[in-house]
Amino acid sequence: MSWKEQSQTWKTLPLASSVRFFSGVFCLFAALNLISAGMDFRSQSIFDLIAEALIGGGCAVLWALAGTRRIIWLFFAVAVIQFSAFTALSAFSGEHPVLAPHDLQRKFITNGLIEIVLIVAGYVLFLVFFNREGARFFKTQTEFRLAGEIHRTLVPPRHQTVGNVELFGSSIPSSEVGGDLFDFVETDASWHAYVADVSGHGVGAGILMSMIKSAAAMQLNKLKRPADLLVDLNDVMQPYTSPSNYLTFAYVGGNGTGKLNFALAGHLPILHYLAANKTIIEHTDSNVPIGLFKDQTFESSELTLGCGDLLAIITDGFTEVFDKQDREIGMDEFKSMLQACAEKPLPEIYNQLRANTMQFGKQTDDQTMLLIRRVA
Repeated sequence: MSWKEQSQTWKTLPLASSVRFFSGVFCLFAALNLISAGMDFRSQSIFDLIAEALIGGGCAVLWALAGTRRIIWLFFAVAVIQFSAFTALSAFSGEHPVLAPHDLQRKFITNGLIEIVLIVAGYVLFLVFFNREGARFFKTQTEFRLAGEIHRTLVPPRHQTVGNVELFGSSIPSSEVGGDLFDFVETDASWHAYVADVSGHGVGAGILMSMIKSAAAMQLNKLKRPADLLVDLNDVMQPYTSPSNYLTFAYVGGNGTGKLNFALAGHLPILHYLAANKTIIEHTDSNVPIGLFKDQTFESSELTLGCGDLLAIITDGFTEVFDKQDREIGMDEFKSMLQACAEKPLPEIYNQLRANTMQFGKQTDDQTMLLIRRVA
């Protein structure tokens, strides 16, 4: 985890936990400062004792705040504050005579008792902090794992042949819970397939994803036109989405002929490999994403799938992959990779394309792919 990611984690801590942590830092470093001051055999006033502890502990808290919150300028500010505070304390306190053995022993005992109290207090504060945050962490991890299991149950890899069409789909989330979804459904003499991509990822996107699957399953059983599916999903999702939280959707359906209906809602183009001339064309439309506007209308289109032709519907997790030079793989490069393996078995096509993108750069978003081939 990078420093920036760690700082975001620290910022999510409850206020009470932050207070415990920084109080523990204060006690520990105040004690260390008094230990250092106790090595000086000269006299020390109560004011000096308190000031040493406050400056040492307070500056340690500021150092910890700068490190955990990634506040770069604060490092320089604390260095100046700490140096200035100790310089001012030394000038204000004046000269201190060397203590006689009896007075020196009393100083050691006084400082030692205060140091023990501070160290024990710091230990207790850290113990409570780690106990509370540990419990919270493991509870969160358990919930994430459960949500991940639910996601894998809702979106398992699938490979199926329906009439003269072979379909294969798989979805790999970028975290425990993804916001991508694919499915294909057979109803009477027809089949329907779709890919959905909720903006973002994580638990919130996963919850919307499960709502989409339920709503789509109900609508597909009575579907007359592809555009109706998008309208119905928009009506369901609109109250739960926002301009920064929306849904892109790609639908393809057929009834055993080479004529397929398709509809896209803000989604990437459908990639169509033409077996006759071994080229790739794109199918797209002008529909907006689902959930942005109330009472939105959508249009559908048709395409012809010849024998041996292949359709690839992907989410932007495949195209928005960056290498070490921050270059994006992009749609053109992905089309070239697809063209090179388009006549292989569908699972092999998927495995090769995912391997190529993972070799290009790190996965940062959910990656979902639906492959459809006409076999006869």
